[in-house]
Amino acid sequence: MPDSVTQVLNSGPVGAKINIAVLGDGFAAADQTLYNNKVQEFLLDGVFGHDYFYEDKQAFNIFRVNLISVDSGVSTRQYNENGTPDDPSDDTIVSTTLRNTSLGYIFSGSWAHCWLENGANTSTLVHNALNTWVPDYNLVVIFLNNPNYGGCGGGGFQVVPLGIDWHVLAHEFGHGLGALADEYCTSRVYSGSEPGNVDVTINTNRNTLKWRNFVAPATPIPTGKGSCAGFNQGTRPADWDDTQSVGLFEGGGTNGTGMYRPVINCRMRGNTPEYCPICYTQMKRINDAKTEHTFLDCHAGDFNGDGKDDLLIHNNNSIQIFRSNGSQMDIVFSAVERVPGSWQFTAGDQFYIGDFNGDGKKEVAVYNSTNWIMPYLGLLADDGANGLRLIARYDGSMPGWQFSKDDRFYVGDFDGDRKQDLFVFNGTNWAFPYLGMLHSTGSGFQLVHRYDGTMPSWQMTKGDQFYAGDFNGDGKCDLFVFNGSNWAFPYLGMLSSNGSSLSMAHRYDHLLPSWQMTKGDRFYVADSNGDGKADLFVFNGDNWSIAYLGMLHSTGSALSMAHRYDGSVPGWQMRRHDQFWVGDIAGDGKQDLFVYNCNDWATQYLGSMTSSGSALSATWSADWVGEWNLGTVDRFEPCNYEGGKAHRDLIVHNHDWLGLIRATPTMQLQKIYYRFIHNYRYGRNW
Repeated sequence: MPDSVTQVLNSGPVGAKINIAVLGDGFAAADQTLYNNKVQEFLLDGVFGHDYFYEDKQAFNIFRVNLISVDSGVSTRQYNENGTPDDPSDDTIVSTTLRNTSLGYIFSGSWAHCWLENGANTSTLVHNALNTWVPDYNLVVIFLNNPNYGGCGGGGFQVVPLGIDWHVLAHEFGHGLGALADEYCTSRVYSGSEPGNVDVTINTNRNTLKWRNFVAPATPIPTGKGSCAGFNQGTRPADWDDTQSVGLFEGGGTNGTGMYRPVINCRMRGNTPEYCPICYTQMKRINDAKTEHTFLDCHAGDFNGDGKDDLLIHNNNSIQIFRSNGSQMDIVFSAVERVPGSWQFTAGDQFYIGDFNGDGKKEVAVYNSTNWIMPYLGLLADDGANGLRLIARYDGSMPGWQFSKDDRFYVGDFDGDRKQDLFVFNGTNWAFPYLGMLHSTGSGFQLVHRYDGTMPSWQMTKGDQFYAGDFNGDGKCDLFVFNGSNWAFPYLGMLSSNGSSLSMAHRYDHLLPSWQMTKGDRFYVADSNGDGKADLFVFNGDNWSIAYLGMLHSTGSALSMAHRYDGSVPGWQMRRHDQFWVGDIAGDGKQDLFVYNCNDWATQYLGSMTSSGSALSATWSADWVGEWNLGTVDRFEPCNYEGGKAHRDLIVHNHDWLGLIRATPTMQLQKIYYRFIHNYRYGRNW
């Protein structure tokens, strides 16, 4: 069996990521399965399956190098420590058992000798292996085929036997990736200058403390005094958390006194806790750019069925899911490159959120027509552990439909079985346009009808725009279709679904009730009067001297004008670049509008237009919503992260910032995040 290398975590090009090389010593040919399993257990399932590393694994590539040793197990050495286990100077070698291994390491189990040591040629053998298999490495982990506890590190290397657990590796990565100091204590007294590490200090001045922004005002400074102190200054709060509540505790940097650490017990002291806020933020700050994470591609949906909308964020070849507790988001799922099934994420993935199996949880239909040799459609469902798995994938085509680059999908339950389905339209890539009705079985999709070139009373063209909604209230999602560009005058059609096909309920040629259609009309499907039928809002800010907004109610087979606003809605002066999103802001079953304008005024405005059923009234906030400075780059996702009946919330996001806004009683910012989503007990990362 020859030596080999396998990339077991692929986040991106080696020049853009932190590259971890994993080597094994003392693993003979028969031990390779054991070695592979230990890499999976310690690194992929252990370190990169938890907390900080789970969140940021898109910053890393991991290469597993399989080196075939002649002998199984590494060399060992025994010392006589002469009663001084922390002093190597008086130690003598009792015995050495040498084995023929790929790297020549010798395990001693002696703390004073760093648990293990190099053999005569170990340095050369290690560097030869790295240069051969992973020449672009940044960090190195070496597993020794020895069952004992211990380990030695430094200079970006970790060498460990198999008796450790993954927390030891995570602690050592804190040194190598974050320049973090040890926070455990010895009997030593520190009397030197201020250390350069962010997580230890000699400073006891609250106003100049390195981590002062994470210390609550009521927390005494120092918080713990004396050798390796806990909370002994003042009264310890009932809600104090030894790993996440920040103060100033004496003992750290392998000193008992004279140096202070930020929390009672952090990963850099006790291995098993998560990183404290100071260490976590440092790891994020140093390695964040390697993740290439942004907040640009966000999708809201209730992925666990608790009535609160969660957040899915897509970045290049990764997705993350953040769970809402009603007032904040917390990470519950992180996938890089692929999910079981298998779907391999890429930058061109398009996501469509819907309950496609009727279980009360939102699933994800994902489509990619740009990054591969053929288009792909996938269905991702709950994996039972807060994440997603692929349950169906269509490669290039499905029976009755050939996927193509410009396919556009629309979510709606067109057959009334409480499983949301997909409409798919392509007006660009073929000799004439196509529309398909893709029925969801709960575990995949089936084409139930395809329209080639024409639909009942409608000649399809590439400029057709579709809007899904149940306009007759029969529980089956119908389609509105608009074309304002390909004919002598605009058309709007109402296509009713019977579950397996469409029929034209009404077609409007040039004119809607009290509305003259033009090519710049923009339509928004919303049940604005709460009667269970999908109505339309229509806005035009481009084609007339003033902006117009119409409320069109559905009768089930036609539209009637409930109200038309010429230039302004009470409380809102309309302008050309107004943008709209549908929500149920009042929580009364009558759907309303969020409205935003960042182009036509001296500052930006975010507002809500609440429907009485027949009219609208508006409120707005200018420039700022709490701490959120509205800007031209902001994007909005209407959602219900608070839970309950109302759909009154917004996720606002741009490249670096994400906020949670609720619209009632006025626009209020509940949470704001910069660069990453993390909820500190006190303080924040900027």
